[in-house]
Amino acid sequence: MADEIDPERIRIIAEAACVPLDAATPARIARAVAPTALGFATARPVIPFEAEPSTFAVVQRGELDR
Repeated sequence: MADEIDPERIRIIAEAACVPLDAATPARIARAVAPTALGFATARPVIPFEAEPSTFAVVQRGELDR
């Protein structure tokens, strides 16, 4: 499973989020999250969203008139 979690993808996501990582960290993260990702892939849970995420943010900020 660790080979399916690409350290390069982790590096790119961290870079986009402006999270500094040293060269070894993306591979370490990939190894760390592999068991959890495998568990989700095996279980294939259905996780319903109660609200679309951007709608939730709008409501939390009070920008929606009632």
